[in-house]
Amino acid sequence: MATRKKKKPMRPFKKPMQVKLIVAFTIVSLLLVALCGRLMYISYTSGDKYEKIVLSQQQYDSQTIPYQRGDIVDTKGTVLATSIAVYNVILDCSILTSDEDYLAPTVAALVECFPEYVTSEQIYTYAREKSDSRYIILAKRLSYDTIQKFVEIQEAVDEKGKKVNPNVKGVWFEKEYQRQYPYGTLASSVIGFTAAGNIGVNGLENYYNSTLNGINGREYGYLNSDSNFEKTIKDAIDGNTLVTTLDATIQTVVEKKIAEFNDAYKNNYRAGEEGAKHVAVIVMNPNNGNILAMANYPNYDLNNPRDLSAYYTEAEIAQMDEDTKLEKLNELWQNFCVYYTYEPGSTSKAFTIAAGLETGTVNESDTYMCDGYEMISGYSSPIKCVKRSGHGVETVKDALMDSCNDALMQMSYRIGVENFTSYQQIFGFGQKTNIDLPGEARTDSLLYTVDTMKKIDLATNAFGQNYNCTMIQMATAFSSLVNGGHLYQPRMVQAIADENGNVIQEITPTLLRETVSKDTSNTLKEYLYATVSEGTGKTAKVDGYSLGGKTGTAQKLPRGSGNFLVSFIGFAPVENPQLVIYCIVDEPNTDDQPHSTFAQNIVREILEEILPYMNIYPDEATTGLHLGWDITGKDTGSVATTDIVTGNAELPEEEPENIPDTITDLIGASGNTN
Repeated sequence: MATRKKKKPMRPFKKPMQVKLIVAFTIVSLLLVALCGRLMYISYTSGDKYEKIVLSQQQYDSQTIPYQRGDIVDTKGTVLATSIAVYNVILDCSILTSDEDYLAPTVAALVECFPEYVTSEQIYTYAREKSDSRYIILAKRLSYDTIQKFVEIQEAVDEKGKKVNPNVKGVWFEKEYQRQYPYGTLASSVIGFTAAGNIGVNGLENYYNSTLNGINGREYGYLNSDSNFEKTIKDAIDGNTLVTTLDATIQTVVEKKIAEFNDAYKNNYRAGEEGAKHVAVIVMNPNNGNILAMANYPNYDLNNPRDLSAYYTEAEIAQMDEDTKLEKLNELWQNFCVYYTYEPGSTSKAFTIAAGLETGTVNESDTYMCDGYEMISGYSSPIKCVKRSGHGVETVKDALMDSCNDALMQMSYRIGVENFTSYQQIFGFGQKTNIDLPGEARTDSLLYTVDTMKKIDLATNAFGQNYNCTMIQMATAFSSLVNGGHLYQPRMVQAIADENGNVIQEITPTLLRETVSKDTSNTLKEYLYATVSEGTGKTAKVDGYSLGGKTGTAQKLPRGSGNFLVSFIGFAPVENPQLVIYCIVDEPNTDDQPHSTFAQNIVREILEEILPYMNIYPDEATTGLHLGWDITGKDTGSVATTDIVTGNAELPEEEPENIPDTITDLIGASGNTN
């Protein structure tokens, strides 16, 4: 067995070596003490300076990365609303004053690059009075190009890569986004605008606020365990884009024609007033509920929505207190097409006839004797027809073509209260359409029920007085009359896309219910075509195109005041309708208001431009003539011989649905609420 060798005992250091070790240890210890002392001295004398440097690094790199709010585009991708990057110029006085060499060159650079926003005296005052402030806004929302000169000064380097201006310190740029509307007033009541913090106000900006908004990112700056500066970036998530059903070209044509009407009749009868209290138009695809255009006058500039100068003088604005100014702005921002309720007038007659045909209480072969008025049991005054001398014997088709109140009242008795109120509900009157826009008016309290409707109410409702609706209700319901009976929910948005334009959600048309049979729809189309070709709607006729439609001339409350709301609703082409158009002129600025030709002229001029644009081809022989006036009041070869501004022409259209003043007492809450 091997024997283990014994270790030799360690010999102690010799005395000279021990001395050397003690001396080395003492020197190292003294150096460490000196280093600690130096660090304590630096911390005591310059701690604030170095703390500011560290914090300044964190200020630059620990900040919010704003998201970009999504765009709003039309059906062909035209940008109607977008967000562009802008920059706030931020001064960090704690950095600027941390070294006396920083102040002068930084002030000089700021004054050179931003002379419209800062002065040297201003910067020196900040440095003196707010030396500890780390966030002072010198200028807001400057464009990328505007800040580039200063950025170049900050980042300029020489041939060796050394900074040329190392002492330009304490200035950084805070990025944010500013909402911009490239077309100004276009579709203003539909699009809406944003307030501070990306909060949508009115229109699509409000209704789809959460869809358009994204999530802010964050850039985190920090010191790691080795005291090295590091940063972590969490990218912002941009908002989604709304692909609307609007067609910017059609919208532009509609707004142009409305503006021309207003210009023609502004100050015409009542000095200092617009062409009408309101003018509004809806263009709609009846086959899916898509809104192609929706416009009203007055409108406003989306880039400057709080500007009232287009409608009030400086003196008038100066006299307004804040509450009055806000009231005027709210009136300007409201979308007439969904917000206002009114008595529609004779455009309702098509629905009365449809209800009669569907229930079998009215037949195409029926005839009615119109003697110019109708007496209602229990009511002493006659309700007059549009033709005071009477139309004589009227068929159902004739009654619609001639807009015969007397015949429609007689039909209503046959239809009865239960059927009539039931079909009002079927067509959607008294209900919200739930269009994807905010502020849609409720009209349920503005209609009679089976229990509250009397014979006088039934008779007047039959020709569109004594109940209220909205434009979007009327256009939606009318679309179902001419598309085979399909009631689609109207909509403004057809798809949602991400920031790269990729569609992430298709919004399909919503069929709510069937209103009438295809046979009834075809019959109504025939009647409405005759109304334009031979009846009260001749002025709306577009040469070469088949067009159906119905006029409306409704007295406003109080009855006898001389104020009227006139309208026209139509569709084209007749065989396969591709669009429905509805125009309202509320209180035209003339001494002779009750003529639906005001609305018909606007419709015709719109259709003359948009039908070819929509690739809808002429389907009838052309005559080269217009059956009416153009918007400016010029005779264009119609049957009338007098300028419409005078109101003295003999027009081939209806007179107002005349209800005696005393009926106001019977109307109650169902009167016009405009």
